[in-house]
Order: sequence, then C-alpha cells, then structure tokens
Amino acid sequence: MNASSEFQKIGLQKWLLFLLLFLFPLEPFSPLFGADREVPSRITVKVIPDSALVGDRVRCLITVHHSAKEVAALEGFGLSDSLAKHLFELIGRKHTSSFPISGAGTEEFELELAVFGRGRQPLPPFTVVFRDLQGRVTKRVPYTPSVSLFVRALTDSSIRELRPLKPPLKPSIPSLLMMSVVAGVFGVAGMVLLLLFLLKRTVRNSAERVDSGQVAQRKLRKLGSSLSAGMPPHECYEELSNIMRSFLENHYRISALEAVTQEIERDLKKIGVAGFESIMNLLKQADLVKFADSRPDVEESRQSLKKASEVIRSTRVPKAEG
Repeated sequence: MNASSEFQKIGLQKWLLFLLLFLFPLEPFSPLFGADREVPSRITVKVIPDSALVGDRVRCLITVHHSAKEVAALEGFGLSDSLAKHLFELIGRKHTSSFPISGAGTEEFELELAVFGRGRQPLPPFTVVFRDLQGRVTKRVPYTPSVSLFVRALTDSSIRELRPLKPPLKPSIPSLLMMSVVAGVFGVAGMVLLLLFLLKRTVRNSAERVDSGQVAQRKLRKLGSSLSAGMPPHECYEELSNIMRSFLENHYRISALEAVTQEIERDLKKIGVAGFESIMNLLKQADLVKFADSRPDVEESRQSLKKASEVIRSTRVPKAEG
C-alpha cells in the first residue's frame, strides 16, 4: 500500500515537472548554464534634445541589439542626399560595441546632427547591415525611426546648410565724420596753444607787477636769519650770489642766472646801473668762495648781506637815453 502511494507521488512529480518545463522554458536561464541562444534583433532610436533652434546640434543615439554570432553596421545615415531631404547634416559619429550578456551583443551609434528647417522634422531612415563573424552579410534591415525633432526658427527658416564663420566687417567711416574729427582735433590743439599763450602772458605781467627789489630784500633777511642759526659762511655766499643774480635778471632784464660774472659785468656796463662797483664786488667775492676756496667768517658774511641790501635799496631803473 505504501509502495503504491509512493509510486503515485513520484509519477505526479514527474508530470508536474514536465508541465512546468512546457509552460516556462529554460531560455531566460540559459546564460546561467552557458548555453548560447539566438537573440532577436532589436533597434531603438533616441534624439537628445527633442527640440532645438535652427542651426543647433543634437545627438541621435541608435542602439542595435543582436546575437553574439553577428555584428551590425549603419548604412544610409551618412549620405548627403538622404540627410538633405530631411534637413539634417551629419557633423560627427561614434561607434561602440559591447556584450552585456552571453549570447547577445549591442552596437551603439552616437550621431551628431545639425538641424535646419522649421517645425516637426522626422529623423531620416537608415539601414542596419548584419554580418556574421566571417564578414559575410546575413541580412539588411531598413529602419524608419518613429521619433522626430521639433525645430524652432530663431533666424531665417530658409537656411539649408551650415554657413562658414565670417570675419567681422570693418565699419565704414564717412568722410564727413573723418573731416569733423580732424577739424575737432586741430580746434582743440589751437585752443590749448591759445590758453598756454594767455597763461604765459598773464604770468609775465604778474611778474612785472612784482617788485623784484622787495623780493630780494625778503630773501636777504631770511638768509641773515639762517646765518645766525648756524649756516656755514660759504653756503651763505652761494645763496647770496643766487639772490643778486635773480634780482639783476628781473630788475634789469639781463641774463644773469645762467651767465658768468664777466658777462654780467659787461651787460651792467652797457646800461650804466647805479652801484655797479658794489654789485660786482659782491659777485666776485662769491666766486672766490665758490671756486677759489676762500673761507670768510660769519662777520664778513653779515657785512656782505648788509652791503647787498643797501645796493638793492639804492638801485633805480635807468632812464632811456634820448
């Protein structure tokens, strides 16, 4: 009895196993057992982005699934007449192959396209060519993508091709504008020269109104204070010479600051100034201190400053000879 029941259970299990194998084939699990299987060919197409402006570039991704015993390639997508018909231009392409599972392979084609036209544009058709491992063509599958791309016209929608970059145009400057600019430049230059002339004349008039004698007396008093404060006598004579030369040049209109003592003596003789001898004695004494290493004391320096002050006070502009 028990043996019969056991036999019936074994038979029932065999029938259940047979039924499961019939309803659920082992094809999905064949990679686990290392068995090769025929994978049906499958093609998918995707475009990124799905909308663009006229002249923009988009990426078209074409994926071909096939068996491991064959390889796939694209034909027709790179033909200019096919692309021109659908207002696309091929810029670049990439191709990668992989075998994600045993018995199956994947070919991925990445195409860079420039889009033109306006409105909804379907992708151009192409052909997938399958070859066996020996390179023989096994089949050709024409394919028309169902996806499309919407092209928005930001510029002229009549554009049908990529245009080369053009250098910027040089602006055309009207001759009248050039003449106006040149005249303006000369006008500004003339105004600057006029202002310089007026400024120089104003300064000259202001200098003429300044009493050169008063200026020299003020400098002599300041020099005497410096001498009392410990200024070396030889430096005092050098400054005294500068004061006298500046006074003579401004008062008598002779070149005294840049002239030597002999030239000053000659010019003063011509105009016959008062105190000529005293002026020349002061200048010659300053030359001895500067060039002949003469070393006067402080008292001699004070006497020279006093004599220079008296000479300047007593000078008068000579009258013009009739």
